[in-house]
Amino acid sequence: MARLAWLLLIMLLTALKPVGAAPSPPPLYHQVVGGEEIHEVRAKETLNRIALEKGLKWSALARRNGLKKPYKLKPGMELQLNTTHIVPAELGDGLLINLPELCLYYFVNGVYMRRYALAVGKPSWPTPTGIFKISEKRLNPTWNVPESIQEEMEEQGLEVIERVPPGPKNPLGKFWMGTTASGVGIHATNRPWSVGYYVSHGCIRMLPDEISQLYPQIAVGTPVKIIYRPIKLALTPQGRVFLEANPNIYGKKLNDLEYVKELAQHYRLTDRIDWDKVRPILKAREGIAQDVTQEPPRPDSSPPPAPRDSATPREVRLSPLHGEEPKLE
Repeated sequence: MARLAWLLLIMLLTALKPVGAAPSPPPLYHQVVGGEEIHEVRAKETLNRIALEKGLKWSALARRNGLKKPYKLKPGMELQLNTTHIVPAELGDGLLINLPELCLYYFVNGVYMRRYALAVGKPSWPTPTGIFKISEKRLNPTWNVPESIQEEMEEQGLEVIERVPPGPKNPLGKFWMGTTASGVGIHATNRPWSVGYYVSHGCIRMLPDEISQLYPQIAVGTPVKIIYRPIKLALTPQGRVFLEANPNIYGKKLNDLEYVKELAQHYRLTDRIDWDKVRPILKAREGIAQDVTQEPPRPDSSPPPAPRDSATPREVRLSPLHGEEPKLE
C-alpha cells in the first residue's frame, strides 16, 4: 500500500512539472559604436564597395546622399555616412554572425574588434543558426561539390561538376574555414559582388581582401555562433536607448512593433522610449542604430499662476516702465 502511494505521489509530481522552461527573451545589448562620418571617394571606388567596407546597405547610403541611378561616383566626392550600430553580445570570444545584418562580428577575450560584410544562404537554402566551431582551415582549397548542388545543376540543365581545383573559377576563393555546421564554411569568393546579399547555398562568403586579413587570426576550434536577430535593442551605460532594424531576410513570422514593445516591457524600458521614433525605423530597416530615448519634458521657468478665488490678496509687482509700485491697503 505504501509503495502504491509513493508511486502515485511521483506520478502527481511529474504531471505538475512543466514540460519545458519558457524561452528566454532576446538579449538587451549595451554597446553602441560608430557614428556620423564623411568619406572621400577614392579612384575606382563604387557605392557598393564603400557600403560593404563600412557595414552599410548601399541603398541606405544612396538615399542619404541623394544619389540616383546609375550611382556613379567621382574621385573627391564626399559622402555622408552613419555607421552607428549595436554590437550583439551572445558571444564574447570568437565569431558571431547575425544573418539579417549580413555581418560577422569578431571578438577576442570579450573585446569587440570589428565587423565584416557577408553573403549568406538564400531563403530556399538558409544558413543554419546555432553554436559551432571552426573545424578546419585550408588555403587554396579544392571545392568538392556537394551532391545536393550537383542535383541542382542537373535540374537547371547545367553541366554537372563534381570537383573544382584551386584557381579563379573556384567559388571558395583562396581561403576556407570549415565549421561544425554540416556543409557550412566561411570562405572567400570569386564573386565579390555577391557579398551583401543572401544568395549562397548556406555557406558564408566574405570579400577576398577582408578574409585574407581575418584568416590568420582564427585558429581551429574557434567558437562560431550564428544568430537571427533582425531587430536589436540596446541600453547604453549613459542611459540612452537605441534601436536597430534590419531586413527579415528569411521572412520569419515577426510583428516588428509588438516585438519591440514586448522587449521594452520585459526590460522595463517602455516609458523610456519615444514610440514615435520607433515606427519609421522599423519601416526603413536600414540597419542603422538610432537613439529612441524619450526626452524628459523641459522645466517651465515661469511660476505657476495663483488661483483666482484665493482669499489672500497677492502683491503685484510691475516693471519700472509701468510707474511706481502700487501700495496695498
